[in-house]
Amino acid sequence: MAVTTTHNTYGATLSLAVKKVAVSKHKRRSGFSYPLTGSFSKVTGSPAVLQNNSSEGGYFSKSYGVNLIRNNLRQLLLCEKGERIMLPDYGMSLKRYVFEPLDETTYFLIRNDILKTLNKYFSIVRVLNLKVFSNELQSNRSELMVNLTLQLLDESLDIFDVEVGVR
Repeated sequence: MAVTTTHNTYGATLSLAVKKVAVSKHKRRSGFSYPLTGSFSKVTGSPAVLQNNSSEGGYFSKSYGVNLIRNNLRQLLLCEKGERIMLPDYGMSLKRYVFEPLDETTYFLIRNDILKTLNKYFSIVRVLNLKVFSNELQSNRSELMVNLTLQLLDESLDIFDVEVGVR
């Protein structure tokens, strides 16, 4: 029995340029997930245990889409200015407002600081709603809560919330 090694090709073969263009309509953003924003309640021990834990995704797990952007925004809001080595202007320094009276002036300063920083570091989102309030559950009310409702400015136009508590 003879085996044939020829094959028929119907139509035109695609060029490399056409193959590169023929990808998904939506760009999938991916990056490292910040390990401390997730729930590690089941994991105890040293960082070596976190790296070997496959149920949580490991210490340096990947995050995609809205989860990635939400985690990066939390990092930006909780980071103090000057804390990042190569980015001295990265961060918000919201801790300086914790014991201030939450009046119109303080709210205006916090709002302007957040909007200015988001324009600089996160131009892929649009702020739909911004709330700044003190945590009612705290007896001394020394925790400042920031709640953002944002919309992605890509093809998906996803709307999501980010809430951060600053102590």
